Amino acid sequence: MGPGLTVSERVDELEAAMTPDQMIELMHLVKAGPDGLYESRTPAIPALCLPSVSEQDGSEGVASGYSGQPYIHAALYGATQLPSPITDAAAFDPSLAEADGQVIGREEARAGVDMALAPMVNIDRASRWGRGYESLGEDPVLAASLGVALVDGIQSQHVAAVVKHFAAYNQETHRSSALDNSTVSDRALQEIYFPAFANLVREADPAGVMCSLNRVNGTPACEDQYLLQTMLRQTWGYEGFVRSDCGGVTSTVDAVDVGVAQVKCAPAYSPAALETALADGRVTVAGLAAAVRPLLTSLFARSLLTAPNLAVAGPLSSPADQAVALREDDQGAVLLRNRRSLLPIPLRHLSSLALIGASSATPVPGGGGASTVDPADPVTNLAALRSLLGSRLHYASGTDLARAVAVARQAPIAVVVVGLKEREGKDLSTIALPRQEDALISAVEAANPRTVVVLETGGPVLMPWLDHAGAVLETWYPGQMAGTSLIDLLDGRADPSGKLPVTFPATEHGQPAATAGTFGGVDGHTDYAEGIDVGYRWYAVHGVTPAFPFGFGLSYTRFAFSGLQVTGSAAAGLTVTATVTNVGDRKGADVVQCYVGDPAATGEPPRQLRAFARVELRAGWSSVVTLHVTPGDLATWQGSSGEPGDWTVAPGRYHLYVGDSSALSGLPLRAVIRLAGVDLGADAGPTAVAGPTASTGPTAVAGPTAVASPTAVG
Repeated sequence: MGPGLTVSERVDELEAAMTPDQMIELMHLVKAGPDGLYESRTPAIPALCLPSVSEQDGSEGVASGYSGQPYIHAALYGATQLPSPITDAAAFDPSLAEADGQVIGREEARAGVDMALAPMVNIDRASRWGRGYESLGEDPVLAASLGVALVDGIQSQHVAAVVKHFAAYNQETHRSSALDNSTVSDRALQEIYFPAFANLVREADPAGVMCSLNRVNGTPACEDQYLLQTMLRQTWGYEGFVRSDCGGVTSTVDAVDVGVAQVKCAPAYSPAALETALADGRVTVAGLAAAVRPLLTSLFARSLLTAPNLAVAGPLSSPADQAVALREDDQGAVLLRNRRSLLPIPLRHLSSLALIGASSATPVPGGGGASTVDPADPVTNLAALRSLLGSRLHYASGTDLARAVAVARQAPIAVVVVGLKEREGKDLSTIALPRQEDALISAVEAANPRTVVVLETGGPVLMPWLDHAGAVLETWYPGQMAGTSLIDLLDGRADPSGKLPVTFPATEHGQPAATAGTFGGVDGHTDYAEGIDVGYRWYAVHGVTPAFPFGFGLSYTRFAFSGLQVTGSAAAGLTVTATVTNVGDRKGADVVQCYVGDPAATGEPPRQLRAFARVELRAGWSSVVTLHVTPGDLATWQGSSGEPGDWTVAPGRYHLYVGDSSALSGLPLRAVIRLAGVDLGADAGPTAVAGPTASTGPTAVAGPTAVASPTAVG
């Protein structure tokens, strides 16, 4: 514990003093129960001066329990219920994600938590995934960029971040069973499912990585040498610890061999099982020490053994933390439809407003499962609008269709709030809204053509009523500031500048992973048949038009793009600059997106997101945005099964696209460049945007600027 010792010296001394039984005690997490307040913890070992180390889920804030069963004592309730992580993804803003992480870390520390089990950076490959709300979207560059920022934010508050779940964990069906086997190509692992983890390890240094519950190509992820040793340790150089989720370990020996340091509720890793394996020689003391060492190193490096977090009395939330939640709500909302500029609405001057939907009067929605948060002072949509409008607000729950129609008819504008509940542990059977909610929307639209549909969902939903909607606003699971944010968005106090981090399909079957064999699984195998064509890539490859494309989102103003310039090389990467101009009549924000199309011979999808930047501009102002495309962003993976392989920039013509959605119609600026080939080695691949992308700053322009013709760069 001496402050003059290095981390390595402390670990050496501690390991030398530990008995095998003490190592085993440290490796076995104690589940929540009468003797503990938290999701899990390590028991204190007084003989070694080791305090108990507590762990808590934290994707949406300090978790209060799984499916309503509390982890934390009532005195510690009152955390900020942040919007679902998919909202962070929709905001496309690493600086906001870092502020979000700071809220998580700050409140976890106040709750006496040492490790936050967050963020989750698994790719949302299928719209029926029950845990899509907790993901950071369908694109690895987006997930990596925001994941790095979240870890930085959490760990800046004296709390260790444990990134989850490595790897290819993308469904709940058959979870924790031998039937949950992801059959996925090495190329898809390397190009789609690994990059977020690789970037977090290299750039954010999370204290821990949680191995996933599924099998990957037949091997349990928490016992997989290729995943946890070849890739995580050897290729990426990770020095933190690996822990399993509940039930993730099935073999005592195999888990020790790959260096799993902590396991919860797994009989194969119980103290008795480890002691038996040690006694009969299947596990050695050296093997235990090798598994424990990264855990001790991470804890000492973050002063969590010398200065563990202690719980404070009272609410965990604060006005500053709630302000971050509100900013995330406002910025992550996606405006999908806005006929005749129905939105924004001058609420204070409106004669009356109809609010329809049962969820508007109930506790604020969030995803179900281990990340559930018990919020401090939640603001419902009904309470917020009633406080603002008083008797001018007319409310109907929607359970009585006749009453809802009558209320809609008596107001100049109707707002219908509907949702689709996602939860950990269970996948969706359909992405259709409950039948009665589709019927409710259609009936209200027929009664009042000026109808705003507000979606509170964790991902895509089908919209059979879309053609008759006046406006459609996706607010995801907004957390405790739902009502305040809804007023901001309806009234125009905030510009809904979010972009879709997942594609919204037009039909149930017109999307990737739409069959039982490719999602859910048949005979114990889930076939990742789409390979690297995940999300918007699949739609482009197959020529399928979605309802709304990845990266899409309207604004209360309009933006134009011009002046594309591209410089650089395969070895140095590319610098892409473009001018974005607010050509509307009010302040707003847009997300500038750069997509790259590799030479056809590589077999890559037509275009893939490689860089982005959020830009906020006053009416009539312009900004020159600079985006960086690294050599790894230009590379494709070449290798054989179970080997690190090589990343190679293929020689040939590369197409660059700049705009504000993944659809060609949203990418007005285009360039073609020819690059020489280059071999980058094993440790490369798509790279996360390192924080907010630099810009020369906004400048005033004399009048609106027209969208320029596509620019060609030789």
